[in-house]
Amino acid sequence: MFYSFVIEREVNFALLVQMNFQNPTFLWALLLLAIPLIIHLYNFRQYKKVVFSNLAMLKEIQTQSSKTRQIKKWLILASRMLALAALILAFALPFIPSKITQSGRQLVSIYIDNSESMRAEGENGQLFENAKNTAREIIQNLSPDAEIQILNNDLSPYSSHVHTSENAIKLLDDMTISYYPNDFSKIVQKISAKYSSEGYASQHTFAISDFQQRKKDEYSKIDSNLVLHLIKILPEKFQNISIDSVWLEEPVVKPQSPVKLSVKVVNNGDDAIESSTLVLKINGVQQGAESFGLQSKETKIIDLAFTSSQKGWIEGDVSVNDVPVVFDNVYHFALQLKPSINILQIGEASVAIAKIFNNDPIFKVTAAREGSLDYSSFGKYDFMIVNELHDIGSGLAEQLKQFAEKGGVVAIIPAKQMGSYNALSSVLGMAAYGAMVKKELSIKPEDLKQPFIKDVYKKIPQNSLLPNVIECYNLQVSAGSQAIFSLKDNSPILLRERLGAGSVFQYAMPMDKAYSNMAQHELFVLSMLKMSFSRSEKQQLAYPVFGTNAIPIEGASNAENTLSLVSPTKSVLVESAVNKGGHRLWLNNELSVAGVYSVRDKNNIEQAKVALNVSRQESIQQYATKEELYNSWGGAKLDFMTTSSASIKNVTRKIQSGTPLWKLFVLLCLIFLLIEILLLRFLKS
Repeated sequence: MFYSFVIEREVNFALLVQMNFQNPTFLWALLLLAIPLIIHLYNFRQYKKVVFSNLAMLKEIQTQSSKTRQIKKWLILASRMLALAALILAFALPFIPSKITQSGRQLVSIYIDNSESMRAEGENGQLFENAKNTAREIIQNLSPDAEIQILNNDLSPYSSHVHTSENAIKLLDDMTISYYPNDFSKIVQKISAKYSSEGYASQHTFAISDFQQRKKDEYSKIDSNLVLHLIKILPEKFQNISIDSVWLEEPVVKPQSPVKLSVKVVNNGDDAIESSTLVLKINGVQQGAESFGLQSKETKIIDLAFTSSQKGWIEGDVSVNDVPVVFDNVYHFALQLKPSINILQIGEASVAIAKIFNNDPIFKVTAAREGSLDYSSFGKYDFMIVNELHDIGSGLAEQLKQFAEKGGVVAIIPAKQMGSYNALSSVLGMAAYGAMVKKELSIKPEDLKQPFIKDVYKKIPQNSLLPNVIECYNLQVSAGSQAIFSLKDNSPILLRERLGAGSVFQYAMPMDKAYSNMAQHELFVLSMLKMSFSRSEKQQLAYPVFGTNAIPIEGASNAENTLSLVSPTKSVLVESAVNKGGHRLWLNNELSVAGVYSVRDKNNIEQAKVALNVSRQESIQQYATKEELYNSWGGAKLDFMTTSSASIKNVTRKIQSGTPLWKLFVLLCLIFLLIEILLLRFLKS
């Protein structure tokens, strides 16, 4: 490669003073330089007598030819002696010693990318096997007592230690492809820690990878003291179908009803896929299949559906048959089939609210007065409507806060004659109610484009008659409030406050014709339905295996519970905690296998199911160029190598023995001989 060519042939002549010789006995041959010197100094010639008639002419010719002859003689002498000296020095095998030979220990780190993208086939077989073979050849060309650090994406305990050549090759033999993604910044941190903590004089890192493109910050944290020998191996032709993601088409799923799934499938390969089949399994039983074709680099959304009689949590997966990269052939998911959405209406009975929820059996509505509330039962509800209560005390306000923080949704409809809502405003952090003001204004048409409401329309209606507000309370909006609906004078009439894992929605007026026609308009129906579905919409079907974010677990609200993730083959105790958002757990890289896990408490009772999938980052066929790597790793000393034996031998010899100079002196010898020939041919006496 061009970069390697430059590095191999660059010679810093200032370092020649440090030059050593592998065969110093050849330097005795420099005494031979005395032979041409003696010949030139004592040039024994036999003179021939020539008779001249004019001695003056003879003296002039003799003087001129003598000067030219002397110059030519010394130039030839110098070139001949320099050529002989260069030849003798070449046989002495001169070299500039490496740092290890000058001052001490050297760390040789070898990183093998064992991520899933390395399953692809290269010119000489699987990329991962090619990488291991290259690493073996590097080790075999190192000295037997070399200190070798072996690393891969797993960052196993052995990566913190140095190994002999024999042990290093055994580690390579046992190495397999892993779900862990390629994170070179962590690899470099591991190498730098070893290098700096144990006083090595020098360090060389061989990185063997396909070098997929990453965000710049993943490649930028490179120690400037590191010498990186990059060996890039690429697939000959990339073939890969990836199931990228799965999501629900509808926010609520219930037993005995069709559940619609959308599946995003991507062809990352170079060739088109004429026909393949996407298979859906629920609880291990096939429930559907769909044939499809994809052009190169094409993405397609495929819809699947199933019906389940089971209540509660179910597990499923969608899969496709594709080789050689197989880790992204299956996408696992877990979802909860809820028999109903439970709603608690607190306060005055409302005909408008009853019309919305009483016609669909999925909604189970319970009505209660404030004085008869059972706070211990709040956990079974999904949506609470506080309808026109005259006063809201601190006790109810605190219970509503806890309900919302754990993921519940609360809607506040103010009373016509309002008492004190101060406790509600301060506890929930929502906008305070001010004075009642006259408006006679309608809702702004652009509010139909709000993310909260726009997805309920297939097409946003144009020039529709929007609700008109006659009177409303002045809401003193806080910094975190989101206005869902506002009047044309920008006065908010429906606000949303995020609270923990849930939300609080706040209307600015009662649902009475004397104040507005909101209750009779479809926007009231749509907004209330949207609120009731909000908790179910948050259901996430899957999480990444190596994710760092907390996973919310509904139902496991007891702070004393110890949670475990259980599969048919493994049980792992995971970190969990209860906070304002409810019960949450963290994986902390405890698991490395994709699948659906049962979340169980200390009594082995299932609380939920969690599906884990490997990041699809390794599916993407985009590789960093040399220029991109130079831009990202400009702080380090880079050397781009190939997998050829000659390239490996040259680099390993250089880092152990130093920079050989014998070729340079052979070249100098030839140059001086050429100079001598030119002098003899063209410089006349």
